[in-house]
Amino acid sequence: MRSFPIYASILGALLCLTSVTASAQAWDAAGKATSWAKQDRDDSFTFYDASTRSLYTWVRDGGLLGTLPLGKLDEEPDRWVIDPRSTAWVAHGTSLTRLDRTGRILDRVKLHAEVSDVCWDAVGMILSYRTAEPYVEKRDFRNADVIWTFGAKPSKREGPAPQNQRPLALDDSGNILMADGNSLNLSILDANTGQKIGETALKFHGAPAPTLEGDTTRRGPLAVWVGKGVIFAALKATQVPAAQRGTLQGLVLARLDLPRTAVDFLPTGLDDSHVLVGVLDSDAIFVNPKGGLMVVAVK
Repeated sequence: MRSFPIYASILGALLCLTSVTASAQAWDAAGKATSWAKQDRDDSFTFYDASTRSLYTWVRDGGLLGTLPLGKLDEEPDRWVIDPRSTAWVAHGTSLTRLDRTGRILDRVKLHAEVSDVCWDAVGMILSYRTAEPYVEKRDFRNADVIWTFGAKPSKREGPAPQNQRPLALDDSGNILMADGNSLNLSILDANTGQKIGETALKFHGAPAPTLEGDTTRRGPLAVWVGKGVIFAALKATQVPAAQRGTLQGLVLARLDLPRTAVDFLPTGLDDSHVLVGVLDSDAIFVNPKGGLMVVAVK
Protein backbone atom coordinates (compact mmCIF):
# COMPACT_ATOMS: atom_id res chain seq x y z
CA MET A 1 0.00 0.00 0.00
CA ARG A 2 1.65 3.24 -1.18
CA SER A 3 1.15 6.73 0.18
CA PHE A 4 2.08 9.96 -1.55
CA PRO A 5 1.15 13.66 -1.51
CA ILE A 6 -2.14 14.25 -3.25
CA TYR A 7 -0.82 17.41 -4.87
CA ALA A 8 2.01 15.48 -6.51
CA SER A 9 -0.23 13.00 -8.27
CA ILE A 10 -4.02 13.19 -8.45
CA LEU A 11 -4.09 16.97 -8.34
CA GLY A 12 -1.29 17.58 -10.79
CA ALA A 13 -3.75 19.11 -13.22
CA LEU A 14 -4.59 21.85 -10.73
CA LEU A 15 -1.06 23.21 -11.08
CA CYS A 16 -1.82 24.06 -14.70
CA LEU A 17 -4.64 26.47 -13.90
CA THR A 18 -4.36 30.01 -15.20
CA SER A 19 -2.85 32.65 -12.95
CA VAL A 20 -6.26 34.32 -12.58
CA THR A 21 -7.87 31.11 -11.32
CA ALA A 22 -4.91 30.33 -9.11
CA SER A 23 -5.07 33.71 -7.41
CA ALA A 24 -8.81 33.27 -6.83
CA GLN A 25 -8.13 29.90 -5.26
CA ALA A 26 -5.10 30.81 -3.16
CA TRP A 27 -6.14 28.41 -0.41
CA ASP A 28 -5.70 24.82 -1.61
CA ALA A 29 -6.31 21.82 0.63
CA ALA A 30 -3.75 19.81 -1.33
CA GLY A 31 -0.97 21.84 0.26
CA LYS A 32 -2.58 23.65 3.20
CA ALA A 33 -5.16 21.45 4.92
CA THR A 34 -4.25 20.68 8.55
CA SER A 35 -7.57 20.06 10.32
CA TRP A 36 -10.19 17.39 10.79
CA ALA A 37 -12.79 17.15 8.02
CA LYS A 38 -15.46 14.71 6.86
CA GLN A 39 -16.29 13.83 3.27
CA ASP A 40 -19.69 15.11 2.15
CA ARG A 41 -22.11 13.44 -0.27
CA ASP A 42 -20.74 15.53 -3.15
CA ASP A 43 -17.18 14.44 -2.24
CA SER A 44 -16.31 17.89 -0.92
CA PHE A 45 -14.45 18.49 2.34
CA THR A 46 -14.60 21.48 4.68
CA PHE A 47 -11.35 22.23 6.50
CA TYR A 48 -10.56 24.76 9.21
CA ASP A 49 -7.50 26.98 8.80
CA ALA A 50 -6.36 28.36 12.15
CA SER A 51 -4.11 31.00 10.58
CA THR A 52 -7.08 32.70 8.89
CA ARG A 53 -9.78 31.44 11.30
CA SER A 54 -11.87 30.34 8.33
CA LEU A 55 -13.62 27.26 6.99
CA TYR A 56 -12.69 26.30 3.43
CA THR A 57 -14.90 23.97 1.40
CA TRP A 58 -12.85 22.19 -1.22
CA VAL A 59 -13.33 19.44 -3.78
CA ARG A 60 -10.60 17.47 -5.52
CA ASP A 61 -11.70 18.14 -9.09
CA GLY A 62 -12.87 21.71 -8.58
CA GLY A 63 -10.62 23.28 -5.96
CA LEU A 64 -11.97 25.84 -3.52
CA LEU A 65 -15.79 26.07 -3.46
CA GLY A 66 -16.30 28.54 -0.64
CA THR A 67 -14.89 30.32 2.41
CA LEU A 68 -16.64 31.09 5.69
CA PRO A 69 -14.89 33.23 8.35
CA LEU A 70 -15.14 32.21 12.02
CA GLY A 71 -13.58 35.32 13.52
CA LYS A 72 -16.67 36.05 15.61
CA LEU A 73 -16.43 32.77 17.53
CA ASP A 74 -15.01 32.98 21.05
CA GLU A 75 -13.36 29.54 20.84
CA GLU A 76 -11.61 27.39 18.28
CA PRO A 77 -14.00 25.01 16.48
CA ASP A 78 -14.08 21.31 17.35
CA ARG A 79 -16.40 20.00 14.60
CA TRP A 80 -18.55 21.61 11.91
CA VAL A 81 -21.21 21.02 9.26
CA ILE A 82 -22.15 23.11 6.23
CA ASP A 83 -25.94 22.83 5.95
CA PRO A 84 -28.13 22.95 2.78
CA ARG A 85 -28.37 26.75 3.11
CA SER A 86 -24.57 27.02 2.99
CA THR A 87 -24.48 28.21 6.58
CA ALA A 88 -22.18 26.55 9.10
CA TRP A 89 -23.08 24.82 12.36
CA VAL A 90 -19.92 24.85 14.47
CA ALA A 91 -19.44 22.91 17.71
CA HIS A 92 -16.97 24.59 20.06
CA GLY A 93 -16.66 23.70 23.71
CA THR A 94 -20.21 23.01 24.91
CA SER A 95 -21.83 25.36 22.38
CA LEU A 96 -23.22 24.92 18.87
CA THR A 97 -23.21 28.10 16.81
CA ARG A 98 -24.73 28.77 13.40
CA LEU A 99 -23.04 31.34 11.16
CA ASP A 100 -24.09 32.63 7.77
CA ARG A 101 -21.67 32.58 4.85
CA THR A 102 -20.30 36.01 5.84
CA GLY A 103 -19.44 34.78 9.34
CA ARG A 104 -22.32 36.56 11.08
CA ILE A 105 -23.65 34.60 14.08
CA LEU A 106 -27.29 33.59 13.61
CA ASP A 107 -27.96 31.16 16.47
CA ARG A 108 -26.21 29.71 19.49
CA VAL A 109 -27.29 26.55 21.33
CA LYS A 110 -25.96 25.20 24.63
CA LEU A 111 -24.94 21.53 24.50
CA HIS A 112 -24.80 18.86 27.20
CA ALA A 113 -21.09 18.13 26.67
CA GLU A 114 -18.27 18.58 24.18
CA VAL A 115 -18.78 17.08 20.74
CA SER A 116 -16.61 14.13 19.75
CA ASP A 117 -17.78 13.65 16.17
CA VAL A 118 -20.52 14.62 13.76
CA CYS A 119 -22.13 13.32 10.61
CA TRP A 120 -25.20 14.50 8.76
CA ASP A 121 -27.96 13.75 6.25
CA ALA A 122 -30.50 15.90 4.39
CA VAL A 123 -32.55 16.50 7.56
CA GLY A 124 -29.99 17.34 10.20
CA MET A 125 -26.73 16.71 12.00
CA ILE A 126 -25.91 13.80 14.26
CA LEU A 127 -23.67 14.65 17.22
CA SER A 128 -21.66 12.13 19.23
CA TYR A 129 -20.60 13.51 22.62
CA ARG A 130 -17.50 13.08 24.76
CA THR A 131 -19.29 11.38 27.61
CA ALA A 132 -18.62 8.44 29.90
CA GLU A 133 -21.39 6.40 28.24
CA PRO A 134 -22.51 6.69 24.59
CA TYR A 135 -24.78 9.67 23.97
CA VAL A 136 -25.88 10.77 20.49
CA GLU A 137 -28.32 13.44 19.33
CA LYS A 138 -29.81 14.33 15.97
CA ARG A 139 -30.63 18.02 15.57
CA ASP A 140 -32.42 19.62 12.64
CA PHE A 141 -30.81 22.15 10.33
CA ARG A 142 -33.48 24.83 10.87
CA ASN A 143 -32.81 25.77 14.49
CA ALA A 144 -30.90 22.79 15.97
CA ASP A 145 -33.98 21.39 17.68
CA VAL A 146 -33.44 17.86 18.96
CA ILE A 147 -35.11 15.23 16.75
CA TRP A 148 -34.04 12.22 18.81
CA THR A 149 -31.47 11.10 21.35
CA PHE A 150 -29.67 7.80 21.90
CA GLY A 151 -28.04 6.74 25.16
CA ALA A 152 -27.91 8.32 28.58
CA LYS A 153 -27.96 12.11 28.70
CA PRO A 154 -24.94 13.28 30.74
CA SER A 155 -25.50 14.83 34.12
CA LYS A 156 -24.01 18.18 35.08
CA ARG A 157 -22.69 16.46 38.21
CA GLU A 158 -20.43 14.09 36.27
CA GLY A 159 -17.42 16.38 36.68
CA PRO A 160 -14.80 17.05 33.99
CA ALA A 161 -15.74 15.79 30.54
CA PRO A 162 -14.10 12.46 29.64
CA GLN A 163 -12.12 12.11 26.44
CA ASN A 164 -14.15 9.19 25.07
CA GLN A 165 -14.31 9.68 21.32
CA ARG A 166 -16.93 7.72 19.44
CA PRO A 167 -16.59 8.41 15.70
CA LEU A 168 -19.63 8.32 13.42
CA ALA A 169 -20.32 7.62 9.76
CA LEU A 170 -23.37 7.15 7.54
CA ASP A 171 -23.39 3.89 5.59
CA ASP A 172 -24.72 3.41 2.06
CA SER A 173 -28.23 2.81 3.43
CA GLY A 174 -28.22 6.02 5.45
CA ASN A 175 -27.85 4.28 8.79
CA ILE A 176 -25.48 5.65 11.44
CA LEU A 177 -22.40 3.62 12.32
CA MET A 178 -20.68 4.30 15.63
CA ALA A 179 -17.35 2.97 16.95
CA ASP A 180 -16.84 2.76 20.69
CA GLY A 181 -14.03 1.68 22.99
CA ASN A 182 -11.94 -1.39 22.27
CA SER A 183 -14.37 -3.14 19.92
CA LEU A 184 -13.88 -3.23 16.16
CA ASN A 185 -17.59 -3.92 15.77
CA LEU A 186 -19.85 -0.95 15.07
CA SER A 187 -23.24 -0.07 16.52
CA ILE A 188 -25.89 0.59 13.86
CA LEU A 189 -28.49 3.30 14.57
CA ASP A 190 -31.54 4.23 12.51
CA ALA A 191 -30.92 7.82 11.35
CA ASN A 192 -34.66 8.59 11.40
CA THR A 193 -35.44 7.38 14.92
CA GLY A 194 -32.12 6.98 16.75
CA GLN A 195 -33.02 3.41 17.66
CA LYS A 196 -30.21 0.87 17.72
CA ILE A 197 -31.05 -1.65 15.01
CA GLY A 198 -28.03 -3.88 15.25
CA GLU A 199 -24.32 -4.35 15.60
CA THR A 200 -21.77 -5.75 13.20
CA ALA A 201 -20.35 -9.23 13.89
CA LEU A 202 -16.96 -8.96 12.21
CA LYS A 203 -14.49 -11.81 11.93
CA PHE A 204 -10.75 -11.91 11.46
CA HIS A 205 -9.66 -14.97 9.49
CA GLY A 206 -12.84 -16.78 10.54
CA ALA A 207 -12.60 -15.97 14.26
CA PRO A 208 -14.43 -13.17 16.08
CA ALA A 209 -12.74 -9.79 15.55
CA PRO A 210 -10.04 -9.24 18.19
CA THR A 211 -10.27 -6.61 20.90
CA LEU A 212 -8.16 -3.49 20.47
CA GLU A 213 -5.37 -2.68 22.91
CA GLY A 214 -3.90 0.44 24.51
CA ASP A 215 -5.82 3.71 24.85
CA THR A 216 -9.06 3.14 22.96
CA THR A 217 -10.99 6.07 24.45
CA ARG A 218 -9.56 8.21 21.65
CA ARG A 219 -10.72 6.35 18.56
CA GLY A 220 -9.72 7.61 15.13
CA PRO A 221 -12.21 8.57 12.39
CA LEU A 222 -14.38 6.27 10.29
CA ALA A 223 -14.63 6.68 6.52
CA VAL A 224 -17.10 5.00 4.16
CA TRP A 225 -16.01 3.56 0.82
CA VAL A 226 -19.25 4.43 -0.97
CA GLY A 227 -20.89 1.60 -2.88
CA LYS A 228 -18.52 -1.05 -1.55
CA GLY A 229 -20.04 -1.81 1.83
CA VAL A 230 -16.60 -1.15 3.32
CA ILE A 231 -15.79 1.09 6.28
CA PHE A 232 -12.24 2.15 7.12
CA ALA A 233 -11.38 2.82 10.76
CA ALA A 234 -8.17 4.71 11.51
CA LEU A 235 -6.11 3.11 14.30
CA LYS A 236 -2.73 3.58 15.85
CA ALA A 237 -0.58 0.50 15.34
CA THR A 238 -0.31 0.24 19.13
CA GLN A 239 -4.08 -0.28 19.26
CA VAL A 240 -3.92 -3.32 16.97
CA PRO A 241 -3.70 -6.49 19.10
CA ALA A 242 -0.14 -7.80 19.37
CA ALA A 243 -1.10 -11.13 17.81
CA GLN A 244 -2.28 -9.36 14.64
CA ARG A 245 0.14 -6.41 14.64
CA GLY A 246 3.15 -8.01 13.02
CA THR A 247 5.28 -5.27 11.42
CA LEU A 248 2.52 -2.65 11.41
CA GLN A 249 3.67 0.80 12.51
CA GLY A 250 2.31 4.33 12.64
CA LEU A 251 -1.23 4.71 11.32
CA VAL A 252 -3.19 1.59 10.36
CA LEU A 253 -6.51 1.17 8.57
CA ALA A 254 -8.91 -1.47 9.81
CA ARG A 255 -10.83 -2.49 6.69
CA LEU A 256 -14.33 -3.45 7.84
CA ASP A 257 -16.09 -5.33 5.03
CA LEU A 258 -19.70 -5.36 6.19
CA PRO A 259 -21.18 -7.69 3.50
CA ARG A 260 -18.44 -10.26 4.21
CA THR A 261 -18.41 -9.49 7.97
CA ALA A 262 -14.61 -9.49 7.69
CA VAL A 263 -11.89 -7.24 9.10
CA ASP A 264 -8.32 -6.80 7.86
CA PHE A 265 -5.52 -4.51 9.01
CA LEU A 266 -3.79 -2.46 6.33
CA PRO A 267 -0.57 -0.43 6.62
CA THR A 268 -0.61 3.18 5.43
CA GLY A 269 3.06 4.15 5.59
CA LEU A 270 2.00 7.28 7.52
CA ASP A 271 2.71 8.20 11.12
CA ASP A 272 -0.25 8.24 13.47
CA SER A 273 -0.56 12.02 13.55
CA HIS A 274 -2.26 11.95 10.13
CA VAL A 275 -6.06 12.24 10.06
CA LEU A 276 -8.35 10.10 7.90
CA VAL A 277 -10.98 12.31 6.22
CA GLY A 278 -12.54 10.18 3.47
CA VAL A 279 -12.24 7.81 0.52
CA LEU A 280 -12.25 8.98 -3.11
CA ASP A 281 -12.34 6.33 -5.85
CA SER A 282 -9.74 3.83 -4.60
CA ASP A 283 -7.78 6.22 -2.40
CA ALA A 284 -8.05 6.89 1.31
CA ILE A 285 -7.49 10.60 1.93
CA PHE A 286 -5.50 11.84 4.93
CA VAL A 287 -4.58 15.25 6.30
CA ASN A 288 -0.90 15.77 7.02
CA PRO A 289 -0.65 17.76 10.28
CA LYS A 290 2.26 19.70 8.74
CA GLY A 291 -0.05 20.81 5.91
CA GLY A 292 -1.54 19.16 2.85
CA LEU A 293 -3.20 15.91 1.87
CA MET A 294 -1.85 12.41 1.46
CA VAL A 295 -3.49 9.52 -0.38
CA VAL A 296 -3.15 5.81 0.24
CA ALA A 297 -4.38 3.36 -2.37
CA VAL A 298 -6.88 0.86 -0.98
CA LYS A 299 -8.62 -2.21 -2.33
